[in-house]
Amino acid sequence: MTGLTGALTIATWLVQPLHLPTGARLWMLLPLVACVAAVYRATRVRTAGEMPWATVRTFLSIVVGMALIAVAFYVVHLAARRFF
Repeated sequence: MTGLTGALTIATWLVQPLHLPTGARLWMLLPLVACVAAVYRATRVRTAGEMPWATVRTFLSIVVGMALIAVAFYVVHLAARRFF
C-alpha cells in the first residue's frame, strides 16, 4: 500500500463493518471488556503489581453483570410475550 491507496483502504475498513457470523459477534464482547477493564484498572491501582488481579476481577464482574442483564431482559421479554 502506498500513499492514497493505503489511505483509501484504511478508510474503507472504518466505513464497512466486519462480516462476521451471527454467533461470532457476541464473542467480540470479550476483547472489548478486557480493554475496558485494563484501562479502568490502570487509572485506579496504586502499584503495577495490583493491576493483573484487579483487571481480572473487573473483567469478570463486567461479564457477569452483562450476562445477568441479558437474562433479566430475556425474562422480561418472555413475560411481555405471555401477557400481551
